[in-house]
Amino acid sequence: MFSSLGRRCFSVLRSAHPHIRKTVPITCGSGGSVDIDLYNIDEFLPPKFLIVHLPPLPESANGVKRLPEFLYDWPVASINYRWTTERLNAPSQEDDEFLDTANWPVPMHDVAFAYQWIAEALAPPNYGRGGIYVYGSHLGAGLAMSLSLTEAHPHKRFCVRGVAAYNGIYNWTMFLPGHKTLGTKSVRDAMRAIRRSNGNARIDSLQKRLVSLFDEPTNLFDPFASPSLFFHNPGLPIPESFYASAEFAGIVKTMKGEKSDGTETSTTPRRSYLVFPPRASTLKIPETMLLHDAPAWSPLHQPQPKTTKATAPSFKVHDTRHTFMAQADEMASLMRRSIAKVELKERARWDEDVHLLAAEPERRIKVVEVGQEQEGEELGLNDAGQQAVSDWLGKLNIRR
Repeated sequence: MFSSLGRRCFSVLRSAHPHIRKTVPITCGSGGSVDIDLYNIDEFLPPKFLIVHLPPLPESANGVKRLPEFLYDWPVASINYRWTTERLNAPSQEDDEFLDTANWPVPMHDVAFAYQWIAEALAPPNYGRGGIYVYGSHLGAGLAMSLSLTEAHPHKRFCVRGVAAYNGIYNWTMFLPGHKTLGTKSVRDAMRAIRRSNGNARIDSLQKRLVSLFDEPTNLFDPFASPSLFFHNPGLPIPESFYASAEFAGIVKTMKGEKSDGTETSTTPRRSYLVFPPRASTLKIPETMLLHDAPAWSPLHQPQPKTTKATAPSFKVHDTRHTFMAQADEMASLMRRSIAKVELKERARWDEDVHLLAAEPERRIKVVEVGQEQEGEELGLNDAGQQAVSDWLGKLNIRR
């Protein structure tokens, strides 16, 4: 892996950052417009394969439009979705003054309208077949996953065929006290969950931005915000606050001497799996690569000795923190389960050789750890991660 200095030198030797060939504004119903930046694309001769890029932050948050280096030579359509990420002069979490009104679900609407234009305007000519491959990082990664899961129709001549996502949040409810990754068995547990440090500084910063990003806790339960919820229910009730579970709210009421109506615990749903893609749909789980930073070391991440009578002592990693790794692992396990329990089970009805596809879930859904988070670095992939995505695209036999 290159050092930061080596990487800068390497970048100089490569082709310069591609210029935006054209910016296309797309009207989003009555909700303003979203810009699509086209790189290496001639609208009069559309490419057979196209990369849809979703930046790590909305344009208004970083002010700089840059592609990852591994996309420099690809035809790319970059969607500049809008999403409020900071409050205006907010001295506390209770301040309701925002920079703008681009809260959820504005970013998903932007992506949906932009994708519709891309799929229609940039389709291969003469009714040829082609493929769209989506890449997103950080805030763009969750949007990339939602888009890909709902637009991967293999029978269509031009649609999503694969998705690569880096440091994505695929289940925003993991940030809420009451989720199994945090737990709130007591007042002490609830307060510890609020103060608890996760596996990366970047994911901790998202914890502080929940109100700015989603405005109301109910928005975290939207499967288009939390795509893992396409595959299972959240297993916890929607709380009134981002910082206190329904159970904790009941405890506080009791401490204050207020009468509880009992809904804090009696309506807690039991987590269960959902069938996705729906059996009646033409959707299919796309080729997927989930990349993530390694969690920072902590006492919770120490190997715990485990002994049995028949074997020598072994070690099992014990880490219950909310990390990018936990997000990727949950998403991957749900997608693999869907392939095995839904897709291959249905295929077994007519394909006698379906047993030969036993490794298909692991082959199609890959998880890659790219190393420790680098302090002060931009939100882009390091060299190892970029090489992993490039190799993955190469194995899918995609040509620029």
